[in-house]
Amino acid sequence: MPVKVEQLPGEPILVVTYTGHMDVETVSMAFSESTVLAEQVDGVVYRISDVRLGEGDFGDVLKIIAEIRKGIPGSTADPKFKGVFVGGHQMVRLYADILKQEQFGATTIPFFKTMEEALDYIRLDRDSV
Repeated sequence: MPVKVEQLPGEPILVVTYTGHMDVETVSMAFSESTVLAEQVDGVVYRISDVRLGEGDFGDVLKIIAEIRKGIPGSTADPKFKGVFVGGHQMVRLYADILKQEQFGATTIPFFKTMEEALDYIRLDRDSV
């Protein structure tokens, strides 16, 4: 399976691991699974998208952005979720840059090189609320 979604025990943190091609169907599946897991969490859910082993192209990015604009539950635009990326995939960076624009929700998604850095960031952010 090109995407795996799991919740860290006892924490409002989901880890989404992408392997292989990341297209609109794969990302939509991750959003859907995230929504199911988030139903059991009060408040904000942090979602780490590990894209170190993912692949995608410009056309896929545009299709994913179009899907997000529909306002589907679990998407990056869903206020229940705070997104974080692990990895430096060029197309994922383009996706994040597009989401920073006002017409796409002005959402900033931080990037980290390692899972440990992402978890440290989330735990500090969570504790500061």
